[in-house]
Amino acid sequence: MVLAATDLRVRWPAQDRWAIAGVTLQFTPGTLTWLHGALGAGSSTLVLALAGLAPRLTGGERAGRILLGDRDPADHSPLDLGLGYLGPSPALQLSGIARTVWDEVAVGPMNLGWPVDSIRAAVATALERVGVRALADRHPDRLSGGETQRVLLAALLVTGPRVLLLDEPFSALDRAARDKVADLLRTLAADGLTVVVACDDADTMRTRADRAIVLHEGRVALDGVPDEILASPALAATGAGTTDAGTLAVLAGWGAPTPLTAGAIVAAYRSVGAAPAPAPNDPEPPASAPAVLALDRVMFRYADRPPVLDGFSWEVAAGTTTAVLGPNGAGKSTVLRLAMALEHPNAGTVRTRGQLTTGLGPEDFAPAVGFLFQQPERQLFATSVQAECALGPTLAGWPAERISDAVAAVLDQLGLHPLAAEHPWDLPVPLRRLVALASVLVASPRLLLLDEPTAALDARSRDRVIVAVRAAHAGGTTVVAITHDAIFAHEALDLAVVLESGMATSVGPLAEHWDQVGLAPTAALLVGRGIGVQSSSRSRRDAVAGMLAGRRGDTF
Repeated sequence: MVLAATDLRVRWPAQDRWAIAGVTLQFTPGTLTWLHGALGAGSSTLVLALAGLAPRLTGGERAGRILLGDRDPADHSPLDLGLGYLGPSPALQLSGIARTVWDEVAVGPMNLGWPVDSIRAAVATALERVGVRALADRHPDRLSGGETQRVLLAALLVTGPRVLLLDEPFSALDRAARDKVADLLRTLAADGLTVVVACDDADTMRTRADRAIVLHEGRVALDGVPDEILASPALAATGAGTTDAGTLAVLAGWGAPTPLTAGAIVAAYRSVGAAPAPAPNDPEPPASAPAVLALDRVMFRYADRPPVLDGFSWEVAAGTTTAVLGPNGAGKSTVLRLAMALEHPNAGTVRTRGQLTTGLGPEDFAPAVGFLFQQPERQLFATSVQAECALGPTLAGWPAERISDAVAAVLDQLGLHPLAAEHPWDLPVPLRRLVALASVLVASPRLLLLDEPTAALDARSRDRVIVAVRAAHAGGTTVVAITHDAIFAHEALDLAVVLESGMATSVGPLAEHWDQVGLAPTAALLVGRGIGVQSSSRSRRDAVAGMLAGRRGDTF
């Protein structure tokens, strides 16, 4: 059954501009289509409209036509149509009535009145297919962000949909989970489903999607084979991102590289006889730097599960930038929550800025310690972006003029100034993330704790976050960031700690842990040769200049 949009236009409440401005597209069974584009290009709006949810649930206005077969999704239940939608904030899509993951996945078939035996068999199959069978007895509220994404995908698959519409389904997944889910989507399309994925993950989608559609200002700018689209000179004009290898090459000054794979770029570079650049020296933390964060033999468990951390010890030296790495569910977010005194250890101690967190809460450490939640909705309270950014400094007792200057500076830094009067909840999820980050950065914290700060951001917004984090570090802030974003890690962070099974299994320079952030060996080779622009303290720019002398332009 074909899903078709004809001259589709969608406008959000109180907005003059059409977020989707005259789109005509068809999505056929047996295909995996990748919707790509810069932040604000309209891909999330298009997915919502195709699912029949915009403007039915969101408000606003729709013109033009959407048909799944001969029915408009806006007039029918998604379950009745065999249509599954996964939004960019998975935690908000949980039913709220299930006590276990098993029950959460069973909600759909129960609503359809399936027999009990059929429900049990379908739930078991869906959990197994998505790789979350081990989570069946967990409470949905006790899942990591990546685990939640996969559980909700299982909840969509359990009813046997014919159409899947997914918005940023990989944003919180580690590399192994991302590949597993992407391969599953490829298989589902091959089995006859219509699969549409809106995301910015070019590395994941370029080899799995049959078709790439790039949106720009609400219109279709490019439509074709993914590799051809990613290699097109027209891509840069849309602001849409490319592969990690392509991004690294652009950062090095090559311009838009063709071909797009790290292996091909390295091979081409070797073929012209380029001499290897000297390996950069990864900085060690200052020997005399005090520990700004120290966890000593920490054991922590949530009420309904085994320990998340078990004997976890780790120290963060002042003035460093550290990536917290590891698979989904390894306890990364829990470590940051303990550091911010949002949780307290069952055994062992946590010291933040030299102070035991026992008996204290986050208010005792703010604004000197800033925390960015993985779900930005958890820390947005005000009725405008400007007021949100002013909230922390106001509570800290800053004078009005200082607040005004600091808010203006952080809005400019993150490109949010045009949105200063907007309500944060009227913005798409990636922009909410930037607003939440701005509300943290505005107070110039001395310790910055970030949980997936670049998830679902486009390349331009990610660059702004990188610049902001590097600027904070240059001003003396210690940075600890959970991330699965290889480019952000490469450009903004120096060190790494890897969590597995509740323990710190590896601590050291980030350069020794590229596989943990999803850089393939060939891309890691690019990094090792100095490709990319990190802080000048690492002399990366000099290394890149030596590599690329006389070889810029379109050589590759």
